[in-house]
Formats: sequence, structure tokens, C-alpha cells
Amino acid sequence: MNILFIHENDWNKKIIYEPHHLSEIFSMKGHNVFAIDCKEPDSSELVDNLKTQIINNYNKVYDDASITLIHPPSILIKGLNRVTNFLSCKKVIHDTVVKNDIDIIFLYGVATNGLQALSVANDLKIPIVFRELDISHKFVNILILKQITKIIEKNILSNVTKVYSCTPGLQRYSFQNGTKEKNSEYFPLGINTDIFKPIKRDERLAESLGIKNTDIVLIFVGTLYTFSGLEYIIKNLPIIQNQIPQIKLLIVGGGPNYNKIKDLVMKKKMQNYVILTNFISQKVLASYIVLADLCLNPFEINAVTNQIIPIKIIEYMACKKPVLSTPLAGTKELLPSKNYGVIYSELMDFPKTIIDLLSDMDNLSELARKGYAYSHENHDWSVLSNILISKFKKLITK
Repeated sequence: MNILFIHENDWNKKIIYEPHHLSEIFSMKGHNVFAIDCKEPDSSELVDNLKTQIINNYNKVYDDASITLIHPPSILIKGLNRVTNFLSCKKVIHDTVVKNDIDIIFLYGVATNGLQALSVANDLKIPIVFRELDISHKFVNILILKQITKIIEKNILSNVTKVYSCTPGLQRYSFQNGTKEKNSEYFPLGINTDIFKPIKRDERLAESLGIKNTDIVLIFVGTLYTFSGLEYIIKNLPIIQNQIPQIKLLIVGGGPNYNKIKDLVMKKKMQNYVILTNFISQKVLASYIVLADLCLNPFEINAVTNQIIPIKIIEYMACKKPVLSTPLAGTKELLPSKNYGVIYSELMDFPKTIIDLLSDMDNLSELARKGYAYSHENHDWSVLSNILISKFKKLITK
């Protein structure tokens, strides 16, 4: 098959996420894979990106993968990059589909390039599937742009060939916005179990981070959004320290709230107890996760988070680590009890729950074992990618 991925993030600069994995896995299975993205502002590339850029034999996750990455023309100045990409990408999508005889479009974009992809697919009569990972318009802060994105999102959900939702809650949201039941499926998130797995503790890494063998480690992995809940955890870490003096919090990630969290740690003079790494390569994430005694997902519950399942939870499980999460509806519906490897607690109760959990290491080990079994049985990309390919073939032959 010839498959075109369309994403509205910068394929190079954003952290590795689902479309990177799937596109490269598909290429290793013998399919011809192309990806069109939207570049971030970058003054050093202003001239180069005024014309379409094509990168052949591209990979970011798997050394044996090879896809064709395409950057549509855009002005890489903040505020203009997405506007100009919006205006230029339809022609690039159309030309890519025609030139490479694309069989199916796998859409991850909404506001920047979603309507353009939908229009090309309809014009050329090829199937287009939309991957629903979240409620896109909820991430937009400017009111008028939020409303425009909501309209675009509804148009896409109503008119694509198929919507693959990562939680039942998101699937219900798609029904509310026009997706016909016959065009909708729940399809789980996946992980690379060659990367996320139990591995031996790296003592050199631990030493470089200031983590001793006697320390008890909490970990958070991922993008630091304002709703991450980490500020609450940091402010209340002394409560945990009163009961568990050797506690440390390891935060592996960066993003919009990174500097604010870093400033908070400095203000509270907690540099010896809160370790910030910023973003690191996904290929070595497991080395950090295995240093932890308990893995956290303290997301605040709001319109952005409530119906999702953060991939970090599955990654923690796959490394055979116990998980404590706030009770996000989308997550709890899929992982309803401790039998799935997760304990739930309201954010305000996290300090007490952490203390209680760390007082019973045997219970945490059992929790970790159950989460490991569930994640590897239900979220392995090597299995899920084959299922997706089979679904794509059925759509193409209709």
C-alpha cells in the first residue's frame, strides 16, 4: 500500500508520538509511506522553507525504517507558519497523492491541514481515516480560533471515511459531532515493547541524576502542560517527606510549563529533591522509568484531559512499574481497577495516597505485574499495526 500520514505538528522537532511509530512500522512492513507536517517557527530556515521540502529515507524511531517526509511551503515566523501552511498544504497534499498513487490518507491534523486533506480525499475518491486522540479545539486558547477549530473538527468527524478513537469517551464525542456509528471504531493506543520493557537499573544514570540506592523515587514522564498537576505535587512534596524522608521526584519532560515548574523548584529550594531533565530521547526513556518506585499521572481533570488515556500510563506499565493516576474518565473506563495495574486518587489526595502505597512494596510489585501483563497483551504496536493494515485494506477495496 501507499499510505499518506498528515500531521499538524513539526515531525522533526516534536516528541516522538504515535504517527512516528506507525508510519515507520508500516514502512518496515514493506509499504510506501509518506508524511506531510507543519514546521515550527525557525528563523534559520526562513528561505529554505519558502518552497516544498522533501526528505527521503527519513526515520526517527526505527533505524530500519524509511519514509518520505514532506514540509509544505510556509513562512517560519511565529503566527505565520500555520497560516501559510494552511494556505499552501492542499496543493502539496493533492500532488503527493497523485504522484505517488496514494491508497489511503491517515489524518492526525485538524485546524492546520485537516479540511485540505479531506477535500483532496473526496476529490480523488480515496479513503481518509481520522485518528481521534483528544478533543482538538480544547487545546486552543484564543476564543475565535477555538470556535473555528471546533467547526473544522466537527466537519472532519462528520465526513471522513472512518474515525479511530483511542477511548470510548472520545468515540462518544465523535458521535455527538456527526460521526455515523458505522464509520467509528475504538482503537487502542500502542507502544513499542522493544523500547518500553523491564530493564536492568542503570547505576551510572542514577548517579548522574543524584539518585541513591536508598532513595524512593516518584516519576512523571511527558510534556509539561499547565494541567499536568506537577505544581501541586511539588508544593506538597514536604508532606510526603515528613513520612518518607528519602523521597525524590524525577520529572522527565519539557514543554509549555517547564520554566514555571523549574522556577517553583528553585523558589522552594527543592533542587535536591526534584530532578528536572527536560525532554530526552524516547529510546532511553525506559532507563529512567525503571529508576522509579511509583509512576505518576497527576493530570488535573478538565475538558482537555477527562476523556483521554495518557500514553505515559501504558509506557509505565510496560516497564513493569506501578501507576498512580487521577481518575480521568477516559482512562478509568479502559483501566477500571487495580487489576489493570493502576490506582486512582483525586489530585488533592495524592500525598496521602503516595505515602500509603509506598508503605506496601509487595502490593506495588503485584500492581506492576498486572499492569505489565495487560500492556503487553493489549497495546503492542507489533500486533496493533497489523490489525490497522488489515482495516486499511478493507477500506481500500470497498
